[in-house]
Amino acid sequence: MARKKKETGEIKIMALMQIKNLTMKFSGITAIEDLSFDVEEGSITSLIGPNGAGKTSAFNCMTGFYKATSGDILFENKSLLNFKPYKITQRGIIRTFQNVRLFKNLTVLENVMSGTHRVSGQSIFGALLRCPSQRREEREILKSSEFFLDYVGILDKKNESAKNLSYGDQRRTEWARALAAKPKLLLFDEPAAGLNREEKERLVGLIGNIRKDFGVTVFLIEHDMDLVMKVSEKVIVINFGTKIAEGTPSEIQSNQSVIEAYLGMEEDGEV
Repeated sequence: MARKKKETGEIKIMALMQIKNLTMKFSGITAIEDLSFDVEEGSITSLIGPNGAGKTSAFNCMTGFYKATSGDILFENKSLLNFKPYKITQRGIIRTFQNVRLFKNLTVLENVMSGTHRVSGQSIFGALLRCPSQRREEREILKSSEFFLDYVGILDKKNESAKNLSYGDQRRTEWARALAAKPKLLLFDEPAAGLNREEKERLVGLIGNIRKDFGVTVFLIEHDMDLVMKVSEKVIVINFGTKIAEGTPSEIQSNQSVIEAYLGMEEDGEV
């Protein structure tokens, strides 16, 4: 659950990230227009919309890959505008990608270990001198990486080359690497893409467990509506770069603007 804080006798859910009047334009084309929403701490929130609605552009602004034309992005009440992607990662915002991005010639374990750079405390001199603290940290990194590979269910493949994995296991490797970075906010970019039904069901459980076991706030872009409705506490819907709805999954399913713009009607009249 999202962290709650009492203020003047009231219980208030804290926003970990706030998107405020965000606008993103490319050569006169508006990808995002005056977009505002909060991602509450400890929540599982989904951003949905038709292809070309601006979802990935919003993600890229949130992670520093795009520079917003106007508006603001706050994380823990501090602006992220003008931050480079690596600086945003250092703040604890970790993302996965729609297209899996692994070091294909490294082993699965080496890929996961590469994600721990955010939490590594050693200097380049410590690494060169191989001092005791450096060796101790390497053991901790190895232990942590193996833990997260076990957590996502592929520890037995740790010594395999990433390029030889099935697509689903490549996805799991990317998830393990993201978790090894100890995120405060984990951004999933279409995590169900390319997965079969059984793998999607396991993903539903994994997302819930990540929040429960580690207290990580989860924010995802996803086209699989069944998954979105199962895992999300709040759903934000955008179309043509503008927010058209925000609410619980049940509220979104019955929202006429969403039905018309994106979800469509089933034969029985339900979304």
